[in-house]
Amino acid sequence: MTLGYYLTLDQSILFNNNFSDTFKITGTCYTDINKTVAFNLTGYTLTLRFYREGGTSDYYNQTATITVAASGTFEEAVTDGTLPIEGLYLIDLVLSKSGTQLSNLNRVEMLIKRGPD
Repeated sequence: MTLGYYLTLDQSILFNNNFSDTFKITGTCYTDINKTVAFNLTGYTLTLRFYREGGTSDYYNQTATITVAASGTFEEAVTDGTLPIEGLYLIDLVLSKSGTQLSNLNRVEMLIKRGPD
């Protein structure tokens, strides 16, 4: 058993002042490095976290919602004031359930741009 999974986000650039009920960060978790087999998310709690290169501070830390567990898909609605300041962030989607905590094994980046005021 691999102690982790591989993550793909559907967005790689966001404006930090953009938000709405329908604006969501979405993605898929996979069991393999080639991203061909979905990771089943049944029973997991998902926490989406943003970090800076070499740092340990978490700049986002929001609970994501499983879209289709068997397909490994999730979403996280972006609300007012939740996105951090502009910059390049490393993304970690932490999957947790009783006795288990997993992080993505691959490097995933998100560029946050300064949005319109």
